[in-house]
Amino acid sequence: MVSKSQKIRLGIFTLVGSVLLLAMVGIIVGTKFFDKKDFYFIAYKNQSVSGLNVGSAVQYHGIRIGRIEDLSIDKDDVTTVIVEISVKAGTPIKKDVKAVMAAVGITGLKQIELVGGDPREENLKPGSYIQPGESTLDIITDKAGDIANKVDEILKKFSNIFDDQTQQNIQEVVANTNSSLKNFNIIMDENRAKLNESIENIAQVSSELKKLISTINDVTKQLDIDQFNMTVSNINKSADDLTEALNNINYTVLESQEDIIETVRLLKETIQNINEFSRMISENPSLLLKSSSGDSYPGGP
Repeated sequence: MVSKSQKIRLGIFTLVGSVLLLAMVGIIVGTKFFDKKDFYFIAYKNQSVSGLNVGSAVQYHGIRIGRIEDLSIDKDDVTTVIVEISVKAGTPIKKDVKAVMAAVGITGLKQIELVGGDPREENLKPGSYIQPGESTLDIITDKAGDIANKVDEILKKFSNIFDDQTQQNIQEVVANTNSSLKNFNIIMDENRAKLNESIENIAQVSSELKKLISTINDVTKQLDIDQFNMTVSNINKSADDLTEALNNINYTVLESQEDIIETVRLLKETIQNINEFSRMISENPSLLLKSSSGDSYPGGP
């Protein structure tokens, strides 16, 4: 049987526990109640917000700054979903910030990511709308849809272009090409020996040409450029000296021209006298006897 003192102790314990529990709840609720927040709205038009839930995180540059407070459909436009978020009071949200829905892992859940923000822009006032943004996945999905549409259009154009007649023409072209290749192979087989011989000759000529080039290179390396230049300089000097000597000879000849002319004139007269003397001797040999006895002869001294 429970005594009165035990009942008292049990009552005190229950009362103290209840007070402590109420105090903890009050602290938690009070903290949440007195925690100041700024509220903003995001309007997603023609976008699915699947994966967003009340309580999902709101992050800015990877830091959690708030949570999603409510999700609702716009009464004036049913294609628009309005997301209400709360962030810590005083958090700077610039006018050019955009709210993007980002996936959380592979669970299918999503959260709000605030991206961008120019420090020179003004801050949004609490209660304003934040611009919605497209996530990378949305951009890829849209691009994939565009690509699929373009591929469908291309396939349709191909199907229109390649009708029965066109396909038949293509088959004929392929058949003609195969026939030409077969004829080419036959020609190659028939002239393979000549082609091989020609290739060998070309290789031999190339080898000889390579040897010739190597020889020219060796001779060029062995050639003393300085000595060659000196030889050319000596040849030029000799040519200048020869030119000068010829000029001197011409000058000497010009100066002695009158003496040479006079000498030639005297030689002509001497030859005429000798001819006259010979003629006279041939006509009258006795003149030699007179000459020997001291007589003079015509035209003599």
